[in-house]
Amino acid sequence: MNPVRTFFGILKLELQDAADDAAGMIEAAGMKLADGTYTEYVQRENTALYRSEIDALHDLVKEISERETQAHTVEDAIDAVRRIIPEKVDDWNYPALVGDLLDRKIAKARKYLEMGT
Repeated sequence: MNPVRTFFGILKLELQDAADDAAGMIEAAGMKLADGTYTEYVQRENTALYRSEIDALHDLVKEISERETQAHTVEDAIDAVRRIIPEKVDDWNYPALVGDLLDRKIAKARKYLEMGT
């Protein structure tokens, strides 16, 4: 199996999982509003941040998919993915935390890939 394709597949799954986690946090914020733990303001602020994170992660998966065929090694793939973030944080207002999240997901995907070889 092609290690670059495998790396991208794992990374995209990890990013989708992170988006699913953020969606769960939106639901949790709604429950905290309902039980009085959160004010409406806090719930709206948190929900807006989570939605922004979800949008950024979905867009990132799309961007990664468009670059999959351009990388010849896993290191090329990692470099290509990391180059996406600064532009997106500046131009598209991605939450800055997406860069840190991506680094953690890259490390995790690399670890899975190494375990499988």
